[in-house]
Amino acid sequence: MWFCLLEGFLITMLNPKAALFYLAFLPQFIGPADSVLQKSMFLTGIHIAQSMLWMVIVSAGVDRARRFFLNATVRRWLDGGSGALLVGFGARLALAAK
Repeated sequence: MWFCLLEGFLITMLNPKAALFYLAFLPQFIGPADSVLQKSMFLTGIHIAQSMLWMVIVSAGVDRARRFFLNATVRRWLDGGSGALLVGFGARLALAAK
């Protein structure tokens, strides 16, 4: 687990898009009388908290969707539907005029 966290941290730190985002977005919220480092860290912390909350919501939703799609009845309907769709595409292709 620590390896995954370290890898994600390094990827984010070495990503030029993240640096450009912070350089372009954060300065507009820092007043002339504010401590630049303190205010930047505060705003970055808010961004990190929002990102983590969003990732928790997305992963919980994906987990619920995974449980739904692992249901045998749902899988049977998906397999049948996708099979019928592929047969329909094949029939359309076979009957298409050249």
